[in-house]
Amino acid sequence: MLIEQRVYTLKAGCMESFWQAQHARGYELIKPILDRLIGYFSTVTGPDCQIMHLYRYDSYDDWLNRLQGLYRITALESYFKTARPLLLAQENRFLVPAPIVELTPFWGNGNDWLPGGRQYANLATEPALLVEETVTTLLPGTLPAYWQSYKNYGLPAGGAATDYLLGSFVSLVGKQHQVFDYRCYPDFPARRNYLETRVEDSNWRAFSAAVAPLIVSCENKLLQPAQIEQLSPLFFRSN
Repeated sequence: MLIEQRVYTLKAGCMESFWQAQHARGYELIKPILDRLIGYFSTVTGPDCQIMHLYRYDSYDDWLNRLQGLYRITALESYFKTARPLLLAQENRFLVPAPIVELTPFWGNGNDWLPGGRQYANLATEPALLVEETVTTLLPGTLPAYWQSYKNYGLPAGGAATDYLLGSFVSLVGKQHQVFDYRCYPDFPARRNYLETRVEDSNWRAFSAAVAPLIVSCENKLLQPAQIEQLSPLFFRSN
């Protein structure tokens, strides 16, 4: 299993035009990658004018065949000509699920969500949903110690470790020794309450103290799932 994260940085003021281009293109032509889509997200905090999308592929070959096949579809050429001028930069990275089953409720360690599976939430009735991405960069060689500390102190914290968790992943290609955590909250107050509760948990404090010497940096940003059913399969109810 391979998780791809793609990030598009748009020119200022081009966000709405990007979403309009998705609608004008339609979705049937890109079905090969939509069949592996987790979701599209736009930044609420952090870098302005960014779109992030996540995909789950069987393997590198699965990714290559599905993505590269799109460039052979002549009917998509007009979409590329419309969308690319809206962009300042494109980047991607590959991730793999964390080696702890409690941290992989949807992908990895026997879990394998795909579009059409159970939905996490319903954007139609919970439009204020927020997804938080936390990227923890560790010193080289310290990942085993980080996961052992998670088992020793993090997991005993219960909900402080696993509430709202979509999944934890590790960088495979690109910058190494990075842990990506994704959590989804109903709204800003739910996130605030979760963080306040976590700080008060003694086991979580012990985990934080244990991993502090291993950490180079920790960054986070808040994202909003795309309000388009075809681009947010994890957050819309199946009909």
